[in-house]
Amino acid sequence: MKKSLWVLTFLSVLTRLSVATTTDAHPNVLLIIIDDLNLSLGCYGNKEVKSPNIDRLAARGTRFERAYCQYPLCNPSRVSLLSGRRPESTGVYNLSTTARTALPDAVLLPQFFRQKGYYSAGAGKVFHNAKVSDAACWDRYEDAPPEDPEEQAAIAARYGGGESIGDGRPRAHILTSDGVHTRDGKNIRTIRSLITEKNAAAAPFFLAAGLHKPHLPWTAPKKFFDLYPAGSITIPTEPALRNVPAIALQTELSGFAPPASRVAAIQGYYACISFSDYHVGLLLDELDRLDLWKNTVVVLMGDNGFHLGDHAGLWAKLSAFDAATRVPLIMAGAGVPVGRVMTTPVELLDIYPTLIDLSGLAKITGLEGQSLVPLWQSQSTAEHRPAASLVYHYDVASHADVLGRTVIAEHWRYTEWNEGQAGRELYWRADDASEYHNRFGDPRLAEAQQAGQEFLRLAPTPKLGPANRPRALLPEPQKLP
Repeated sequence: MKKSLWVLTFLSVLTRLSVATTTDAHPNVLLIIIDDLNLSLGCYGNKEVKSPNIDRLAARGTRFERAYCQYPLCNPSRVSLLSGRRPESTGVYNLSTTARTALPDAVLLPQFFRQKGYYSAGAGKVFHNAKVSDAACWDRYEDAPPEDPEEQAAIAARYGGGESIGDGRPRAHILTSDGVHTRDGKNIRTIRSLITEKNAAAAPFFLAAGLHKPHLPWTAPKKFFDLYPAGSITIPTEPALRNVPAIALQTELSGFAPPASRVAAIQGYYACISFSDYHVGLLLDELDRLDLWKNTVVVLMGDNGFHLGDHAGLWAKLSAFDAATRVPLIMAGAGVPVGRVMTTPVELLDIYPTLIDLSGLAKITGLEGQSLVPLWQSQSTAEHRPAASLVYHYDVASHADVLGRTVIAEHWRYTEWNEGQAGRELYWRADDASEYHNRFGDPRLAEAQQAGQEFLRLAPTPKLGPANRPRALLPEPQKLP
């Protein structure tokens, strides 16, 4: 009996040691996805925007200067990064097709960690919305509806009701509340509580926080608007567009009226960035308080960029310009270099394999991104391929979708519309960083042009699937989903 009891006790201790070893070896993961966040951040060089918490995250980790989404629209971008597959493989180009419908057998990013023994939970906009979220990914998931009546009214005004399609014009709404009962206020506090709760558990955690702001409608408490008083926002002088094909000058809001004031609209967008930055700070403060940085990986990113009236009046996303495809990407914590800035073009597709590498777990097949760990370990870009993105635009005259495929290299960006039949673009970053002068056909850039053409020639043909179309351009406008 004594020997049997000793064996049971030994096995119990061994089990506890095994769990502890697993927890130590496999760090927690905190994924923060911020909707429609462009590069308007202090750490990315915009000194007008107040983003102290995202800036401090960048200072303690690695910031990727040129990270790109694979499709500049919420749902296709998120399906791609969460599945580890390119849109060409998923066939998801609209707001309603779910990841599981497109890829019934895929192991999605939160699901992967859940299968490996992690506690997996999400709150907020992780997948595009609660309707398209994937149950296999989560032990717990919620996207709390707003309880703030002013936020409720702003959302209703944008999305409409009954037969209305709503008003797509970008608008800002100043909340008189403190923001605690907004969607983001509630969801971030859920994740903060889970950090505390699951820190005490035996298994590591995978937590995903999805912030809705700065997605339209731009709603934030007054104190965040007060950060941007009249006269504090600078509208840069823009060069004239030169040789840019008409098909390229489209976003999801094409056909809607522009904001009454570009300055006021930018103020609303910036205020929402600062509101989201405040929420990021709540999570970072909790990691500080619990001393979790040594065993937690934090990834912060935008899902796509956002035009702010640039390029002759473009607003929102769904273009091939850097303004819509380039996003913030910051990693910090366990295994991530401190104070590093990487300038090599990378993709959101790379997040999935990078987190597998940092977690020390066995790799899986089928992922189409590349781990970023070798990139920052060797500082060599020789083996890291260019970034790629694609987008469908809508030709009003023919009522047809036009495919735009893009490759982004270190010094240039090249795009073909319908394999060049509807237009080609080539931008040289050194003297046109914001992409206003299409240099396609310039003999001095023949090498870049040839490289871009060859890359797209070898790229996989996109899987067929319905594309999102700017609703104001359709013969019969439709409601937003």
